[in-house]
Amino acid sequence: MPAASTARKGHPIRLIDIDADDIADNGHVIDSVYRAELTGVIVRGALTGKRRETAVRRLTSDALGDRWGAPNAGMKGGEIRTIGDAATPTFTYLRGPSPEVYAASAARHADNTRAIFEEADPRAPTAAIARLLGGLFGGRPAGPPRFSDDLDWAPYNYRALDPGEQIYTHHDNHYGLAVYEKMPADLDRSGLLSWFVTLQAPDAGGELVIYSLWGSDPNPPMLPTRFLDTAALERDWDKAVVDLRDGDLIVFDAGRHVHRVTPVEGQRPRLTLGGFLTPAADRSRLAFWS
Repeated sequence: MPAASTARKGHPIRLIDIDADDIADNGHVIDSVYRAELTGVIVRGALTGKRRETAVRRLTSDALGDRWGAPNAGMKGGEIRTIGDAATPTFTYLRGPSPEVYAASAARHADNTRAIFEEADPRAPTAAIARLLGGLFGGRPAGPPRFSDDLDWAPYNYRALDPGEQIYTHHDNHYGLAVYEKMPADLDRSGLLSWFVTLQAPDAGGELVIYSLWGSDPNPPMLPTRFLDTAALERDWDKAVVDLRDGDLIVFDAGRHVHRVTPVEGQRPRLTLGGFLTPAADRSRLAFWS
């Protein structure tokens, strides 16, 4: 179980682990993560039952083949598959998707969600996510922000890491991308949290590793390729290896903390849905998007 740790270098890592039934008693958590008092929270059993099982069955079938994209095609060992674009840099879009590309993807979100969850109302899974995240924000409203007059940001995208693939060491601080010009001005941009639900854990590997290094720290260990030096992080910085099971939700400080996902082992892909979140500057609501 993740626990508090004292960094050899960098910043303390503190994760709390709660059951889904205890969300109402932890309404301070997102505020605490945003203030860097906590690194993150794991909510066990957040998405269970038929909804999760249906999503896994559909995502591992051949029926959705033409909906999958490969935003990191050509990145050896890091070729994640996604349904729906994310507002992040990728091999395909080094400066993130353009507002036009992202808008087209967000417009397809409802159709993709209907196909994956097989529910008549594609808003129902998003409403379930909003209740979970809003519960960790004191019960305040949560939902995707407006992208334009007639379109919301996509609330999340779907991700698959196949055996042998990983997500390389990075941190998420993406507000400088052009697509974020569409983000409402009343949202707080002083931090960026990441969240995801594990729809299917792999047989082994595929673990989230959070390091005590912040992306804003001076002189991070770098390779000549300008990638972060993971071997140096493993040697010199503290870390938390997070064990996420089917249906678990995590919210963590991805904007500050450097992190990665280890290579997936075995036969089963690692399947998740998720994105990012930030509160309004006046803390009246929570916005989440992919």
